[in-house]
Amino acid sequence: MEIKKSVKKYWDERSRSYDCSPGHADMPEVWKSLLSRIFSRKGRILDVGTGTGFLAVLLSELGHEVVGIDISIGMLKKARSKSKDVHFKLGDAENLPFADESFDGVVCRHVLWTLPNPEKAVSEWYRVTKPDGKVVIIDSSYQKNTIDRVKSFVGKLGIAVIEKRNPWKTSYAKKLPMRNMSAEKCFSLLKECGFKDVRVHDISWIREIVLRRRSFFYRLAWSSKSYFVFEGLKEV
Repeated sequence: MEIKKSVKKYWDERSRSYDCSPGHADMPEVWKSLLSRIFSRKGRILDVGTGTGFLAVLLSELGHEVVGIDISIGMLKKARSKSKDVHFKLGDAENLPFADESFDGVVCRHVLWTLPNPEKAVSEWYRVTKPDGKVVIIDSSYQKNTIDRVKSFVGKLGIAVIEKRNPWKTSYAKKLPMRNMSAEKCFSLLKECGFKDVRVHDISWIREIVLRRRSFFYRLAWSSKSYFVFEGLKEV
């Protein structure tokens, strides 16, 4: 439970500047177009780790019934200020307060690495998804060579100096099993949790557009990241 307290504290503090970081609230029309293709049928969707509500609001605008949950009260305050149509609820991604097969789809973005028990979380997402529904995971991974690591460090150092904040992951991240995210890990996790039809889409082009609009140090820090969408279909 101590790590969960650290998670809550970190994201409560992070909520004040979260939308200013690259890729968190950029290009809503691009994301809306992508989401409309992923969730082509109108339905009830759960946004896990909704944060400041970016995806939840877009999905609601597309005509879905949306519930957004987050462990951070600070994040939820931001989210609730953006929409009255989404039901934002305090909740734990690893222990969902919903009945089995409650949703046509579950989506999470930039969430998996933050979880102490990712297998339990994805199993929960599977549980609350209806047959023929899907779980969608949007996340990124760093390339692992030395040059990329140096570029990332120098870029984040520049951000720290200019913005007077810590752009590195908090110390509790060292205890997290998915802190070094990869597409291979994500694929294996979905398979292990019962999803038979798992598909991956490369959306690195979104990150490239975002970074073109950012400063040199942001481009340096995040240029070596890949970006992907996983869709896991729950069989009937």
